[in-house]
Amino acid sequence: MKYIEYNEKKQRGSADFPIQYYYVSSVHPQYEMPLHWHREFEIIRVLEGEFSAFIDNVEYTMQKGDILLVECGILHRGMPKNCIYECIVFDVGMLRKKHSDILSKYLLPIMNNTVGIKRFFKHGNGEFYRIINDLFITMRGASEYYQLKVYGLIYSFFTCLYSSGFVTHRNSRHNAKQLKILMELLDWIDSNFNEAITLRDLSRVSGMNEKYLCRFFKDYTSRTPIDYINNLRIEAACHELTAGDMTITEAAIECGFNDISYFSKMFKKYKGITPREYAKANK
Repeated sequence: MKYIEYNEKKQRGSADFPIQYYYVSSVHPQYEMPLHWHREFEIIRVLEGEFSAFIDNVEYTMQKGDILLVECGILHRGMPKNCIYECIVFDVGMLRKKHSDILSKYLLPIMNNTVGIKRFFKHGNGEFYRIINDLFITMRGASEYYQLKVYGLIYSFFTCLYSSGFVTHRNSRHNAKQLKILMELLDWIDSNFNEAITLRDLSRVSGMNEKYLCRFFKDYTSRTPIDYINNLRIEAACHELTAGDMTITEAAIECGFNDISYFSKMFKKYKGITPREYAKANK
């Protein structure tokens, strides 16, 4: 499994407690949130700065204290700007005892993405914000018995969503055929980004002509296909430089760059510093 996948299949937390907390600042190897999806539900909160989030290609500009909810199975990405943000990602199914329990009436529509949920909440007060604040604090601290409190808070979170009218009938979404093509294309890129990739290759995989492909791809990702691939390679190289024992040359080659000079140029373009400076600062 590669470091970055558009469909994140990694284990969240543990098998018996499938929930994960993430704290993301500018030193995080995956500071920018690439386009991806996962079957879990996600809560994002901005702590500092600004975060431009895109869910199903709809933009939400987040400031300090703002909250964003990402439904299960939805394509999303984010562009931080001098930002620190935190996320909680969890399997909604962990709240159910069995397939036919009484809670399934409320949880299955969320798991299967057959209802719509209000996504964006400006910084505020009240019960909803208190529950989410307590949830983040509890996940950060991981004190004794914290799992019990987390379960209680997530139940309260969904209760509040329903009782406040934040769960509705689903509105129409983007063309399902286009989303399927995009997901298959991103999957192919993830499996091949360390190889030489041309627009002709992407055109063949997607079944689109190169001109339309570039316009379609940029509409969903805000990047050209080649820019997206290079950014993906640099994010993977950051991981290799901090999590392993690879040299800069080895990391470059492993992530699809055969020209070390070009790798250094691209690295500085996306990260603002050289690979050597990055490796030294993050060891």
